[in-house]
Amino acid sequence: MPAVTIIVGVYNGEKFLGELLDSIRAQTSPDWCCLCVNDGSTDGSAEILTRAAAADSRISVITQENGGVGAARNAALNRIETPYVMFADQDDTFAPNAVERAVLAIESESADVLHFYSSRNVSHSIFAWEHIFRTTVFSDVRFPSITGGEDTALFWELGFKNLKWASIVDRLYLNRAHDGSFSRAVSPGYIDNVFKGFRVMWDCGLRYGQPKAGLLFRLFPHVFWFSVSVLVKHFSWRNLKTLLRDIRGLFAG
Repeated sequence: MPAVTIIVGVYNGEKFLGELLDSIRAQTSPDWCCLCVNDGSTDGSAEILTRAAAADSRISVITQENGGVGAARNAALNRIETPYVMFADQDDTFAPNAVERAVLAIESESADVLHFYSSRNVSHSIFAWEHIFRTTVFSDVRFPSITGGEDTALFWELGFKNLKWASIVDRLYLNRAHDGSFSRAVSPGYIDNVFKGFRVMWDCGLRYGQPKAGLLFRLFPHVFWFSVSVLVKHFSWRNLKTLLRDIRGLFAG
């Protein structure tokens, strides 16, 4: 059995998907399998995935109707059997030694979650693709079925669990920032999805028995800085109206 499953959610990713799959196949360690979820793509992604799976038996494909990033990852999590799991976005790439170094580090640290650096060079990350996880972490945890904020909501819930965290400084992942990235296409729909994630976080805290005052204190910085980022970098009257409506709806509940 391979050591790690690499999960890739794919939606209309034909432009860069081949580069990601090439970087996975070029790993210095062969001890991996890759589970790609074709999440209702309408471009050439399905053909790219079919060719990759035919060329390398370690790559397999799930096809489903479009449900968003969280739903795609969850479909893969329901099928994995390896002791560790990593994630990748369709337009990014791994360093050649990513699997080898990440598996060695999480085992040597006896950690449940291990963070490594990416091209973003940020020491504290809420992106799943900057981590390797023990699969047991997901025994009772899943991503919310939203697109925008799904990683933040996941790490919020993991923060309520008794997990061992570790970090290494190795840069193992290349995040491609470009105009087609969903996180840059900030619109009212994107804002709504992020606030759905905030609602998931709020409900999660209540489920873990957290008092409302404490939850408000913990959640407010996430809402504040997201709102500031939208207003500074992506201001429009539509975005402002959506923000105000969603903030009222979140804290009114």
